[in-house]
Amino acid sequence: MDIQILPSKRIRGKIEVGPDKSITHRAFIFSTLAEGTSRIKNPLKAADTISTVKVLESIGHRIIGDWKSFEVQPAENIVSPEIPLFCGNSGTTTRLMMGYLSSIEDGFFVLYGDESLSKRPMLRVVEPLRKMGAVIHGRNNDNNLPISIKGQRLHGITYSSKIASAQVKSAVLIATLKADSETIYTEPYKSRDHTERMFKAFGADIKVEENTIFLKPSKLKPFEIFVPGDISSAAFFIVLSAIHPDSFIEIHNVGLNETRTGIIEILKLMGANIEYEIKENEPEPFGTVRVSSSKLKGVEIPNEIIPTAIDELPLVALLGAFAEGETVLKNAEELRKKESDRIKAVVDGMKNIGVEIEELEDGFRIEGPQKIKGGVVDSYMDHRIAMLFAIAGIVSEEGVLVRNFECVEISFPNFLEILKEVLK
Repeated sequence: MDIQILPSKRIRGKIEVGPDKSITHRAFIFSTLAEGTSRIKNPLKAADTISTVKVLESIGHRIIGDWKSFEVQPAENIVSPEIPLFCGNSGTTTRLMMGYLSSIEDGFFVLYGDESLSKRPMLRVVEPLRKMGAVIHGRNNDNNLPISIKGQRLHGITYSSKIASAQVKSAVLIATLKADSETIYTEPYKSRDHTERMFKAFGADIKVEENTIFLKPSKLKPFEIFVPGDISSAAFFIVLSAIHPDSFIEIHNVGLNETRTGIIEILKLMGANIEYEIKENEPEPFGTVRVSSSKLKGVEIPNEIIPTAIDELPLVALLGAFAEGETVLKNAEELRKKESDRIKAVVDGMKNIGVEIEELEDGFRIEGPQKIKGGVVDSYMDHRIAMLFAIAGIVSEEGVLVRNFECVEISFPNFLEILKEVLK
């Protein structure tokens, strides 16, 4: 499905975006590890989270609800399914379940995904799990799906990760819950900490000191959780309001976890008119963000912000096009390992709509301000690339045609519906 997005002269709106994808994945997975029935309110219904629910149901758990609210009843005994478990396009489902299934003694499981997911790196998860005693094998020297897992009694490890990855970290922490000893996990920068927060709230014996986590084998207690709006989804509207010459957007009930608000910090560095207030804090902070038309200045994105804005970094190219001076993103080579090579996808797309941008090995460089003429771009079947160029269409001169826009269903099914709400 191709979508033509035309320019708009005015942006106004008070909106709520879809529930947080990362928290939804974890709420479903952790509820099946609890000792009793849990309830999940306001989870995200999207292709990725449906993949997680189907995988959990396939191994014996009962998940009952209507996507407004769910009741989760953990299985007494995990089932080794006769057929492989399909993870769709979801890297979170795959990597977190690798940690989960590795700890199921005497279980045997095979995970596979779609064409895009089958190209994404898995060795980063396999390596620490193997140090814990996991038996895992996969394609291309264990780096790609399909992957087979023979569940084992695992032991805790002391592990220093070379990358700040919430998915790798979460896989190891999930595996530790049923291990026979403590895990001490250190990362170079603090990645999103939903797992740590939720484990603590749900009764795990966990302690966090800066970039190091100490987790002892634990049992989770049943819980009830409300899933706030996804800051990664809100980011598209935040950026739109900052770069549009006549705009004001207010976003309610959006997650404001400090390990996820890197895009807000980037906008502050660039001089944006943006403010936020936290309404609730446990187990996840959420509240209101307000942003209006801004005069932006170019910056080099600080390294420590990158893990807290990893999914939003493609939007930096759009900010840079409207900022005064040079905007540089470096040390973001992780973007090449997402649903698409996001560095290439961003650079090619920006050039296609009339913007001069330089591709770097680990990011890009852009000099502003520039005008976006418009044109045709390929989404590369990557939901975040598709939404990025939809936003570009709103602030272009002639509009932008985004090819294969249906991939947005992966994370933000009602994106176009909300976009229409703010176009005045």
